[in-house]
Amino acid sequence: MLRRTALRGAGSAALLGLAGTRAARADALDEVKKRGTLVVGMEAAYVPYEFFKDGKIIGYDPDIIDQFIPKLGVKAQLVDTAWNGIIPALYAKKFDVIISAMTITKERAEKVLFTMPYADASNVILLRAAEDKIKTADDLSGKVVGVQIGSAAAGIIKTFEAKLKAAGKPGYSDVKQYEHYPEAYQDLLNKRIDAVVNSKSTMLVVMKDAPGKFKMIDGVSDITAYFGMAFRKEDTALQSFVNQQLAGMKQDGTLAKLQEKWFGSTMSTPDVVPEVLP
Repeated sequence: MLRRTALRGAGSAALLGLAGTRAARADALDEVKKRGTLVVGMEAAYVPYEFFKDGKIIGYDPDIIDQFIPKLGVKAQLVDTAWNGIIPALYAKKFDVIISAMTITKERAEKVLFTMPYADASNVILLRAAEDKIKTADDLSGKVVGVQIGSAAAGIIKTFEAKLKAAGKPGYSDVKQYEHYPEAYQDLLNKRIDAVVNSKSTMLVVMKDAPGKFKMIDGVSDITAYFGMAFRKEDTALQSFVNQQLAGMKQDGTLAKLQEKWFGSTMSTPDVVPEVLP
């Protein structure tokens, strides 16, 4: 996961149209309490953050939701949705919050209200274990790179390609974009692409689940990235509530335990959104 950017055309216009009415709308916290349900948008195809198992969505994000939802006094409804349109769907009020390993980027922070970071989203390059021609990120020049459509990684590799060209090197031979990352991993194994760019925390799990098949290197970005939960800009009370819960989970060790459970190690994350964003 830098994971998953889109808000173009009609989606952007819809947000602009909503801007003038934000002050008149009730904060989602009141709506959620009245309804008795917190509706959460996520793409349940991103191991280990959220994915289906035996017909149920499980993962790091659902476990975090299970920790704070009793304190809100409501039930949680998880809505599986396509990543490429998830922010427009938030503003269309199809759900109250996006909790789905969303990388906090400069572009997204202009459109949504993020919580404090709760996981590391720094990007790395996944390679086949036997790959011997790609030793550094610069070696992606002339290679086929895979990312998810609308992902933060898609923006990261575009920026990195510009750096390659500025240094007098050719860019990628192709960028293949996928609906879901597992398809990219399979294509990497089948030698249809040369590398996949995604978050380090996710790649660690991919490597753990397929021992001896992959390896990873870094170097596609010099900015540490983080995941955050995203709200509509006007929903400050709901965002504040969730921020308080995340802060408490960091302080009492609950978040670290969940990280050990799903990633096999803990992550250090700041308590505020960084000023410098990818």
